Amino acid sequence: MADSLNINLLIPFKDNSGARRNLYKAEIEKFRAQLDARASEIGDDLATIFGDNFELAISSRSDGTTRKYFWRFRSSKRDRKYVRLAAVSIQDYLRSLDREEMRHLKVLEEEIIYLNANLRLLKAMADSIEQSENEIAELRELAI
Repeated sequence: MADSLNINLLIPFKDNSGARRNLYKAEIEKFRAQLDARASEIGDDLATIFGDNFELAISSRSDGTTRKYFWRFRSSKRDRKYVRLAAVSIQDYLRSLDREEMRHLKVLEEEIIYLNANLRLLKAMADSIEQSENEIAELRELAI
């Protein structure tokens, strides 16, 4: 992913037009889309990297506020919980992988963890901007 989030966290006090806040929201949404695209790309590459018989997939799940990515067995005959690689439920399967596959899987897991962390941060930034807009609107509606 070549682009990084370029955001100045100090929103000017007198940004009456809201143009800067809208720019920040657009940048946040663009970066979120890039993170989602990268997670999708990782998921699409699993068969190429590990072969068609690889039993894990990358799946997204919302925790109510933010989408997060986890590992999940493809087969309904297995435990289909959303898990990290350290979960007990997938340890037997992971032991069946060779050393190089396991190393590569750990690299992917680390990237997924960072994707999830960035998605949480983006959600917090978007929520903060929305909260400030609501507070400014309430202030301007005061009949003083």
